Amino acid sequence: MPFVLAHVSDFHVSTFGDTLHDRTRIVRRSTHVADTSELAWKEVWAEAGWRVLKRKSKLLVIDPDGYSHPAPGRSEFRELSDPVERAAGMACRLEARRSKTLAAAVPGEGALALLADATPRNANVRLLRAARYVEQANVDGVAITGDITDDGDGYELVSAAFERWRARGNLYAVPGNHDRYLFPISGSTRPKPTYASKEASWRAFAASLALPIEPCGAWVKVVPGAGVTLLGLDTCARPQRRFFRHNGAVGAEQLAFARALATRDEWKNARHRLVLLHHHVVPLPHGVGKRAPTEIGMRLDDAQGAAETFDAIGATLVMHGHRHISEERQPAGVGFRLLAAPSLTLGCRSGDGPSFWRVELGDHVYATRVRVPISAIDEDEEEPESEPS
Repeated sequence: MPFVLAHVSDFHVSTFGDTLHDRTRIVRRSTHVADTSELAWKEVWAEAGWRVLKRKSKLLVIDPDGYSHPAPGRSEFRELSDPVERAAGMACRLEARRSKTLAAAVPGEGALALLADATPRNANVRLLRAARYVEQANVDGVAITGDITDDGDGYELVSAAFERWRARGNLYAVPGNHDRYLFPISGSTRPKPTYASKEASWRAFAASLALPIEPCGAWVKVVPGAGVTLLGLDTCARPQRRFFRHNGAVGAEQLAFARALATRDEWKNARHRLVLLHHHVVPLPHGVGKRAPTEIGMRLDDAQGAAETFDAIGATLVMHGHRHISEERQPAGVGFRLLAAPSLTLGCRSGDGPSFWRVELGDHVYATRVRVPISAIDEDEEEPESEPS
């Protein structure tokens, strides 16, 4: 029987399901714990750690961690005329989609449908719905190729969504630029992440998956009895060059580790030698008849050296995410195949909806694209090419 792997990528889960890709809908949240010490503030509603405070005509919504959120306007929750009720309604909606809340008790299909109907673009809800389709695909393992989170928070939701495979040691992941690098604009994560906090969160998640991360950032996992060995590489292991640039690199240390791995029996004796990384090795067009776009701040800077190394060590399949493109190809001049996965929550830049690859690793490699019936991001709201994916 073949070992069947789901290749998924770019979830962009976050504290409340916001994503930086929704740049026109980014909710500005306080970067500091709210100061409510003034006696003029009066608590007018409280539930599940959330509070609504009132001072004259002004309302303040405080989350369980003490950070404030702007009270909703009249255009939101139009069925509610009372401003306090609207603020309480917003607090309940945020709490219901909070990554920690969803992870603690994953909703059933009916409840997820209701959450999605009310907030169809919410990345946290979209992930849980998409994970149901991964489960229906009857796969033995799941490989995540980066941008697991939108800004470093929400890993517990990913663990809950794919707990079936995590518990068996068959959930594999590498980090992406959203998981490791900082952004010139801020997401919903509070407190604001730092390089150290993002690395610590990624390392804790990797440890929960039993991924043996080497000092260089790479890891190796062998699937017993399946003839499959996976090499995970961190394309954000080097320091970020500029605050607004998210170029990646495999780096000399990880490439040296890969070449050394090629001398070991677990690699040499494997029928399928998989490499997982986030940044793309080959620039990809957004559809048939289109050229690959200019990729300022998004490239893999050592793509040529990485591809040469992958070919030299006998990699059979290289899997990546980052560009939100679904494509399978055999690049000229190398012996490995490439599988690019789109965003499982936001879809494909071609305008197609979310999907993932179902990869059968038996006597041969057979990859099938499985579509997830969740509406894609509207084309007119796609971020400019110069912005990091």
